[in-house]
Amino acid sequence: MGNRDLGFKIFGAVAFCMVIIGYFFYKDYRRKEPERMKEKNLNISFSGIIDSIYRDYSNHGVTILILKNKKKLKFNMYQYSRFKKDDSIVKNRGKDSIYIYRKGEVKAYKY
Repeated sequence: MGNRDLGFKIFGAVAFCMVIIGYFFYKDYRRKEPERMKEKNLNISFSGIIDSIYRDYSNHGVTILILKNKKKLKFNMYQYSRFKKDDSIVKNRGKDSIYIYRKGEVKAYKY
């Protein structure tokens, strides 16, 4: 009976160590992820006239813009009200802002 208890204790200790190690890897990942997303967003560029706008509720309410050149852009659900049909939208590579042109006005937003 003593050997059996020892086996469970070793298994429990190994499982505990794995959870602790996993926690530190996850914590490091969470710290680096915003930097990765920022870098990814800097390398994106697009431009065009908005043909249609809708929310994809099957994907957490993501705002989908379809440009007249048939390119699809995805934005988070909170940005839905920023866009209108026939707006021009521009995002230059290496910049962290998008520009929306509407009736002679230009509005800039962080991407």
